[in-house]
Amino acid sequence: MRATPLVGTLTCLLLVAACTSPAHQSGNAAPAGSPDPATSAATTTPPASSPSSTPSTPSVSSSPSARPSSTTDQLVLGPNGIGSLKLGMTRQQATATGMLRIPFDATGGCGTSFLRAAPTEEGTITLSPTVGIAAISVWPGIKTREGLGIGMSSAEVLRIYPAYREGVNAGYATPPGNDKAVYRIATRNGKVTALSLQHVDQDCFD
Repeated sequence: MRATPLVGTLTCLLLVAACTSPAHQSGNAAPAGSPDPATSAATTTPPASSPSSTPSTPSVSSSPSARPSSTTDQLVLGPNGIGSLKLGMTRQQATATGMLRIPFDATGGCGTSFLRAAPTEEGTITLSPTVGIAAISVWPGIKTREGLGIGMSSAEVLRIYPAYREGVNAGYATPPGNDKAVYRIATRNGKVTALSLQHVDQDCFD
């Protein structure tokens, strides 16, 4: 009979169809073209940042420090002297103050030096062989304790020192607090042109 070969053929076709059918997977299938969730999570998670091996250095301010006041700004011509330099000091005492620019040039008589803080050829210091420091002259910008300075008017001299008295080449006023000294105040055309503190017994000039 020819029925047996037909049955065998049908059986083979059914087996082939079963082998080529896709296996059913549990769960929701991802749409075509979508990335695999596990792979996506692995590629989108950023790596933990590693601490820098070099610590940052804070910026340092470059603001300049405040500039200190100069020696001249602190000097005042008082009734006894200027700074640590006083009338009546010996040569050694005056030199020890550190305020002199050069040694005294005296060779037995009166000698002169200059204040270190003064402009060149100003701030003359006169040394007497009998009274020691006999006179201290100042320069523009230095004032007496009462406020008189070079460049001020003759009217201001009288206002500050009512007992001011005129002399031949200059006028004189007694500094409050020391009757052994005088301020020698030279004027010209109504303005103070020179100012010094002198020992009343100085014997170096008129």
